[in-house]
Amino acid sequence: MTETKSDVLIVGGGPVGLYLGCLLAQKGIECCILERRTERSLHSRSIGIHPPALRSLEKIGLAESVSSKAVVIENGLVFDGPTFLGKLSFSDCPPPFQHVLSIPQFETEALLVARFNELAPGRLHTGVFAKTIEQESNGVALTTEDGQVFRAQYVAICDGARSGLRTQLGIPVGSGDYPVSYLMGDFADTTTFASDAAIFLSKDGVVESFPLPDGQRRWVVLTDSVDESSQMLCDTIRSRTGHEIDHETCSMTSLFSPSHVLVETMHQGRVLLAGDAAHVVSPIGGQGMNLGWLDAVEAAQAMAGALERPDSQEALFRGYSKSRRNAARSARRRAEFNMWIGLAGLLHGIKRVAARTILRRPLSTYFARMFTMQT
Repeated sequence: MTETKSDVLIVGGGPVGLYLGCLLAQKGIECCILERRTERSLHSRSIGIHPPALRSLEKIGLAESVSSKAVVIENGLVFDGPTFLGKLSFSDCPPPFQHVLSIPQFETEALLVARFNELAPGRLHTGVFAKTIEQESNGVALTTEDGQVFRAQYVAICDGARSGLRTQLGIPVGSGDYPVSYLMGDFADTTTFASDAAIFLSKDGVVESFPLPDGQRRWVVLTDSVDESSQMLCDTIRSRTGHEIDHETCSMTSLFSPSHVLVETMHQGRVLLAGDAAHVVSPIGGQGMNLGWLDAVEAAQAMAGALERPDSQEALFRGYSKSRRNAARSARRRAEFNMWIGLAGLLHGIKRVAARTILRRPLSTYFARMFTMQT
């Protein structure tokens, strides 16, 4: 049986775990990342990077690299069906990042992997399944499926919403499902929106549209159908917006029902939770990955402080948990507002009037900041 020791172990090599590893390595803290996958999904998945997260990526020298590969979204166009209502400009947001970036998650992860390998060569272990966790008096031991043991002073669990290690630790979780479904897909962009996002209000439910690199565009529709075909998605887009989309240019579709999850605590002993292992919010509004990165910023600070002053560990970890649970609750409220705006039904006329009001200053400034996670 082999043993590997480090200051911090990170379980999960997705965007949150990789970013946390970069932050720690940049501080000179010896860390290892254990990632179960050997290959990464090439689906676009999470595409939006909001200004607070972009400022965080700047800390590890990746803001410029990510921006160079992404579409820079400076405006959100709002329609009532095919009728243009107005524009929400992100130029009212605080500088220097007065925009949202759109980039497929696999490209973001590739940049994070490369940066972590620069900062901590050989410390990203793929194909490794952390099966059990045991907290000891002076550290934490993780045993993998093949019997290898990793030991560290502290552990960060970033292995996703179905975290097995979180379950082993017995951390209580509150969760719930929303009674709505959405169908999304990526297509060749045939609109004239260029780099702008577009939101279409409709009595039948919202349609959202976001640019992607390489001439692609993501479309998301509220639906009560179980049909997740590209043809179904294109038909819905046409009926609600008037836009004709060629279903044969579709690179992926995904039918999903949003849920919310929040652990009762984001720390236990020497272990911190971050990202989807700690909280899940509705993906409408694109906050999830960003929220996890902001977890990582505070987790890195807490762990660095605990390594420097071990007697302060409990207070630091408790403070981290309180702060990030509050942030998750705020993100959940923003996501629920975003979902409410797009619901079908009799309130459509009221929402149309509300949208016109929101698009006028000073409210437009507030909502531009809210939609970009800056309030």
